[in-house]
Amino acid sequence: MADASPPSSMHNDAQEESRTDDWSGPDDPDCPYNWPLWKRMYMTSIPAFLCINVSFASSVYTSGASNISEQFGVSHTVSLLGLSLFLWGLGLGAIIAAPVSEYYGRRIVYLTTVPVFGLFILGSGLAQNFATLAVCRFLGGFFGSAVVSVGGGTNADLWQPTLAGFVYPFYFVSPFIGPALGPVIGGYVSEAKDFRWLEWVILFMIAFNYVYSIPQFETYKKTILQKRARGRKQSDAPPPLKAALPSSAVVQRIVLKPFKMLFVESIVLFMTIYMAFNFAVFYSFFAAFPYIFGDHYGFTLGEQGLTFISIALGCVVGFLAVVYIDRQTYPALETKYGVGLVPPEYRLYGAMVGCAFNPISLFWFGWTADAGVHWASPVIAAVPFAVGNIMIYSSGALYIMNSYGSLHGASALSANSLLRYAGGGAFPLFTVQMFSSLGIGWASSLLGFVSVALVPVPWVLYKFGRRIRAHSEYITIVEGTGVENPVSGGYKSEGSREESGDDGVLTLTNL
Repeated sequence: MADASPPSSMHNDAQEESRTDDWSGPDDPDCPYNWPLWKRMYMTSIPAFLCINVSFASSVYTSGASNISEQFGVSHTVSLLGLSLFLWGLGLGAIIAAPVSEYYGRRIVYLTTVPVFGLFILGSGLAQNFATLAVCRFLGGFFGSAVVSVGGGTNADLWQPTLAGFVYPFYFVSPFIGPALGPVIGGYVSEAKDFRWLEWVILFMIAFNYVYSIPQFETYKKTILQKRARGRKQSDAPPPLKAALPSSAVVQRIVLKPFKMLFVESIVLFMTIYMAFNFAVFYSFFAAFPYIFGDHYGFTLGEQGLTFISIALGCVVGFLAVVYIDRQTYPALETKYGVGLVPPEYRLYGAMVGCAFNPISLFWFGWTADAGVHWASPVIAAVPFAVGNIMIYSSGALYIMNSYGSLHGASALSANSLLRYAGGGAFPLFTVQMFSSLGIGWASSLLGFVSVALVPVPWVLYKFGRRIRAHSEYITIVEGTGVENPVSGGYKSEGSREESGDDGVLTLTNL
């Protein structure tokens, strides 16, 4: 009888571990997939609103660039450093914020970084010299980056793949709607007030959005299970659930993980290059539009800002197009492959359609403005670029999230953010010089030719993506089986288990 005791004890321990490191079943009420619809919609809206706030803060600054040049005695190009440094801060902060959210959870990242973001916006508004303004803008972007990089992971926590193509675009459109609205509002504010009032507008938005976000809930699986284990007073919880501070080695892995994914994961690298170029061109418009419509068409600051309505309109159309394509294709694909088993490459349909719009828009925009055609033509020409940009970004981000799951997806998207914001910050610094030296037509065409060269990216990944994913270090989705990917936040079947290393990277191992 004594011989039977150890196996029984081991069996009980295994059952206890199974209860604490995974959901209790597919209907576990703590699993975000099973939350009421209102609760999931509320949690989805938080990163969307905050992301609009942060991205609005990036572009509204450009409406006061001339006033900043006058007050601080710097050139117009130098004054645009406030935009560039903010974007570089966003990219750099994303590398840290997303992996940290994969260790400590999403909620704490939102609630701690947004107030600090607001403090540096306050500092920007009170700055008495350009150096102070530049530093505060950079640090504001750094702390504001959390909502941009973690939002994708939050959505992955909340929604099953069935609804991802419908819900995610609400969040994915926010980094573009915010910047498009910045000059629309900032142009008229700058005509009546100085640049400081632009910072006050940002601050009012932060206060409203932060109060709105305070009641939020934790969505990250590991953090929810940690809290539940502590609530049950299980002192012998398994190592992955311990809330201890990470070692220096783990911190290094957390911070370096997005960099590693950017250079060793082909999917992340090529989609990021494509998305980063489009993003950089998008932000170059914030220097190009004032140059073209202000200097060549004689628009006032307020009128220059109104031209960005075309960008906002294109973002909405692109968002609707992505949702329409998803609803027309994904339900049939789930019928064919099974729920949760559709290959991620089918998320690229939107990018495969949208990739044609960007070069068309750039050639149209450049040569009609160069020829001095009525201002309506180049304004309308910006619409298809925004449509294509949203379709490529939304499809690409969905593809990355579906490929890497919620655990690694946030890091993959933070690597994407780093390169996107690096390009977005750099392009405005030489846009005016490029347009004045090459001429509006050829400068815009140069961007158009690069855009043409990048058109094959989604098509190539669609054809060869499955083969590429087979050699990935991080991809954990098991195709063609009935086992759901555990890192996506779903329920793990009894025939599998999760193994965790020191860096928190989970893989699926069949028993």
